[in-house]
This record gives sequence, structure tokens and C-alpha cells, in this order.
Amino acid sequence: FGNAVLWKPSPAGAGVAEALAALLPEGLVGLVHGDGSTARHVALHVDALTVTGSPAAGWALQEAAASRSIPFQAELGGNNGAIVWDGADLEAAAAAVADAAFAFAGQRCTATRRAILPGALHDRFTRLVADAAARLPWGDPLEAATRVGPLVSVQARHDVAALLERCGADVRAVAGEPPGPAYLAPAVVVGADPGSEIVREETFGPVLVLQRARSFDEALELLDGVPQGLAAAMFGGAEDERARFLREARAGILALDAASPEVDVTLPFGGWKASGAGPSEHGEADADFFARRQAIYRG
Repeated sequence: FGNAVLWKPSPAGAGVAEALAALLPEGLVGLVHGDGSTARHVALHVDALTVTGSPAAGWALQEAAASRSIPFQAELGGNNGAIVWDGADLEAAAAAVADAAFAFAGQRCTATRRAILPGALHDRFTRLVADAAARLPWGDPLEAATRVGPLVSVQARHDVAALLERCGADVRAVAGEPPGPAYLAPAVVVGADPGSEIVREETFGPVLVLQRARSFDEALELLDGVPQGLAAAMFGGAEDERARFLREARAGILALDAASPEVDVTLPFGGWKASGAGPSEHGEADADFFARRQAIYRG
């Protein structure tokens, strides 16, 4: 749309931002490095503000945008659930959920964080998803075969490990020798309280929480029982249950028999509840956000 971009990347991703900016035409993208105070300063000098980050960062920048009455758009993370119900191909579902939960060490906003199952499927799925996770190759993220790389920093690894230690649930780490200090073995968490931190907050690490549901009504309640609402998935289920999922799941991106699907940039991308603010990204929404409409009348 002809706009120049002022880009303030996360400090942890500064090197990636520099590498990407070097591939772009000169003059269209300017990089500004710094912390949250730098981001708030940038917000005072742009005509529109689009943010990907934590809820705290998003709310602070939304306030800055509101003070200047400029368009604001934010994707603020996900705590995405997948209902795995009667009739699902459990092996296929376990493989899909494991990859969606643990690939990139869980460092994607669309990663699957929770799987919700009826009691009759719970134990078998637990074994299958652990086996599927163990088959995911981990190592150097620059190697094409790698699916589970390191966390963004050693500190991030320690933070996720500490969360697992204090979660008060059964943590089953997938066997394997970590290739380095920033790596964390994929972990399956069983029996966590629905109100606990590990259920309600976005882990942003290689962690999958399994939840039992005594009915499909309870499965939907657990699915939506977190503050976030970016993505949700469902495997199996009767036709009426799948229709209820599509109708009642409170998330901006829904998938059937897939977890963390590849994003189609022609479709809207955005979260509900605490996962987003402002209009969606991608597709027709890009024109609405990055351009301005004008009505022209002739006498």
C-alpha cells in the first residue's frame, strides 16, 4: 500500500530482524532496537500501530495509540486447545497435536497448548502423544530436519522449567538428551487444576497440558475456560458436536482434524478475548488497516 515501516523487534529477535531487513529494499523498513520504552516512543511517531507481543506490551501500546487516535492492531498470544473426541483417529491426532505443541519448542502463538479428551481416550492418547513427541527430531534449528529447537534464551528455558516444577501436576518429560543449555525436553502435563497457572497462561515453551472432560459440554467449557482465544481445534466427534464446536468455540481461528494449521494469508488472522485487539490481520483486513477509505462526492 506504499507505506514505509518503522520496525521495533523484540530484543531477543534482533539478529533475525537484522537478517530479514537486509533482504528488503532500502528505504522502506527502518529498524529501531530497544526495550519497551523504545516501543512506546515509536508509537508517538507513526500513523498506525500493529503489534505482536505479550498482553502487557499490547495493552501499554494500545493506550499510546488511543491517546493519539491512530489505528491499532495487536496479536497478543494464544493458549490454544484441541478437543480430541470419540471417533478421532487417535494416532493421527496425537501426531498432529505433538507437532503443533512441540515444534519450534512451542514458541509460536498458534502452538497447541492443551488437549481435551473424554476419560475413555485419555490414557491411550497420553501414551500416543508422548511417543509422537519422542519421534520429533531436535537439534540445531538451522538443520532442515530439526522440529524441536532451543528456546529463545537460557533464561526462557529456566522460566518454563520453573513453571513445570511448581505446577503441582504430573509432568511427563519426553526422554532425550538436550543438545544444549537452552533446550527443554517436551513435557506432557496431566491432572493440572483448570484454574492453575499452567492451564490459564500461555507457556510459550514445549509443554502440552492434557485435560479430561466428562461430557462434550464440559469439553467446550474447558476449551474456552482460559483468558485467550486465538486458535482452537477439534478431532473426531459426531456431526452435531463438530457443528457445536464451530458455532461455540470462542477463538478467531478454528480447525477440524488439524492442529496449528498453516496460515492462509488470504484469510483473516486474529484472536478473540485477551489474544487480540483491533482488526484482524491478513486478507481483506490488510487493506482496511494499512490504507484509508475516502468517499468522494461530485456535484
